[in-house]
Amino acid sequence: MLRPVLALVVGVSCAALSGATPFVVPIDPSQSVLYCQLCIAGSCDTESSSVTGTVTIDLNSIGEPTQIWLHDFHLYLTNNPHWYISWGWLGSFTADATGVAVHYGASGTVMGPVPITADAFTFYDVPTNTEGILTYHAVGLPCVALQGAGLPCDDTWNLAEQGTQTADQFGGTVTSQNRIVTLMTQIDMTSPLDPNYPDLGSVHVYGTVRGEVYVPDPVVPGDLDCDGVVGFGDINPFVLRLSNPSAYFSQFPDCPNANGDISGDGNVDFADINPFVALLSGR
Repeated sequence: MLRPVLALVVGVSCAALSGATPFVVPIDPSQSVLYCQLCIAGSCDTESSSVTGTVTIDLNSIGEPTQIWLHDFHLYLTNNPHWYISWGWLGSFTADATGVAVHYGASGTVMGPVPITADAFTFYDVPTNTEGILTYHAVGLPCVALQGAGLPCDDTWNLAEQGTQTADQFGGTVTSQNRIVTLMTQIDMTSPLDPNYPDLGSVHVYGTVRGEVYVPDPVVPGDLDCDGVVGFGDINPFVLRLSNPSAYFSQFPDCPNANGDISGDGNVDFADINPFVALLSGR
């Protein structure tokens, strides 16, 4: 009885692209902290701050994710770092930063997928951009180091002008229970104070951010493989849904029942065949 379904879709064209649907995970500042280590002339000071912002990801399965894609992230420090580095009578370096944030440096480009193993994942060489204003004052030894690089002993830098850097890694864990996705990510990136003089000093940003979000069932009538679009990849799942519902939901546990009710009559049955073919053909 189901063979006509396959015959009807032969020759139907569909230009839809496959792919998962991204979702935004808001960062919980009470469970997220970044450390900012500033080093100059061989000495360092470290400040910390809680973090707000978002991370945009998608998963191959909300129920049991085994792959993850990275779409975007925006992380904002809630505190303004203050660094003080002293060399005693040899001098000191003081710096203050405001409006510090770290952003994904390849907007519109998706990274992944990378595997999720025992809830853990890692993206490598992630492009990042920073923003914020850093004002510094140097006397003695650090002032000499700055002058040696052709820089003044007192100045203000726009961190957004530092250019795109590369985070050594952007990894962590992701878990899902009852469609509540919990993301815990470790950040580790180092950028020079001045890209033209990388030996002068650096800023090392590292720490952990955490957030969670409820991901609702995506109702897309005709999307029987739950990849976010209706295409030829839905034909076999549609046939399986009609012939063996228990086997279908075992294979596609995240797919809402409404995706199969293409006719909108509240049931998934032969009345959905013609509407399904119409979706594939674009009518």
